[in-house]
Amino acid sequence: MRFLVAIYRCDPFGGLQRDTIRLIQELADRGHDVVVFTARWDGPPPPAGVSLEHTPVRRFAANHTRMVKFAEAFRRRLERKDFDVSVAMSRIPGADFYFAADVCMKLYWSKIHSPFVLKFNPRYVAYLRLEHGVAAPPSKTRIACIVPGQLRDYAEAYGTPRDRMFLLPPGMNPACMRPPEPEAEAIRARIREQLGAAPGDVAVLHVSNSVFNKGTDRTIAALGALPDNLKRSVRLWIVGKLGEKELLPAIEAAGLSAQTRILGQADGVSEFMFGADLFLHPARNEATGTTLIEAIAAGLPVLTTDACGFSTYVRDATGTVLDGPYSQEATVRMLEDMIPRLDELKKQTIAYAATQDFCSRARVFADILEKR
Repeated sequence: MRFLVAIYRCDPFGGLQRDTIRLIQELADRGHDVVVFTARWDGPPPPAGVSLEHTPVRRFAANHTRMVKFAEAFRRRLERKDFDVSVAMSRIPGADFYFAADVCMKLYWSKIHSPFVLKFNPRYVAYLRLEHGVAAPPSKTRIACIVPGQLRDYAEAYGTPRDRMFLLPPGMNPACMRPPEPEAEAIRARIREQLGAAPGDVAVLHVSNSVFNKGTDRTIAALGALPDNLKRSVRLWIVGKLGEKELLPAIEAAGLSAQTRILGQADGVSEFMFGADLFLHPARNEATGTTLIEAIAAGLPVLTTDACGFSTYVRDATGTVLDGPYSQEATVRMLEDMIPRLDELKKQTIAYAATQDFCSRARVFADILEKR
């Protein structure tokens, strides 16, 4: 079969991009021809059997303008009909399938913006029009949802029929699975020595590419508000596309300057998870939160918010989920409860992870695409 897969931009660090790379790899491994239609590809070289088609977009235009132009170019590309199945990984109409990597914009934005803004702000108007084209009848696009709540949200927001939606399992990188002992302990010891964490220190890991969405500001403030006896033992490791300039003022204000390492983007996030004691992710907006799955698979206890689609896994594993509305005081209280129990919570996390299938999203999605 021949597949046409559209993604606006691909880099090696975003969750959507990693899902795209795993899907096209799975399809190529099955012997299919895959064409990736994209405006920008910064990911690894595509696997054998996969070709890239680049379409130019105006470099200095606003993001929403570029996305609209990309959607228009994709619509023209569909007219060639030289493929069996089309898949949109970005939120663009017209494909046979849409991979819903993000929240339903119409519902989420209506909670945080006024009707006036949603009606007249060009950015929101453009993105909502694209989402409407994907989800609302008479569109025939089938929507691959990645958390159960999306099935409800699209039906509520657009009247999307249930038979046009289906739920995929998580799509974690298998490299995040905790290795057997003594390998896991050896990795832990190496990472902690590398980052200067002593045996009695509590290494808190936070992975983020957005201070607001991922709750980086909440993470720093909550750790800074811990009682002195706990705060002294904390070592904060921040991994992701954030720079010192945007983080240092908050870190200094929280009194965590000497205890924080800003590590930048990294391919081997799983190794930091093996070395840490707690994964803190108080996100404001997270359709899934694949890093939560990765942390659980690594045997790392997680504290997160119910704003994350995958918080259901954390609730099942350890019950350490903050229900909205968000409260820093509640976060500090849960941290105070968790830190003395981290060994117990780690055992619970490892035992729960052993019962789950976290890695089969690309395989299941490919099965569905083949039956189109």
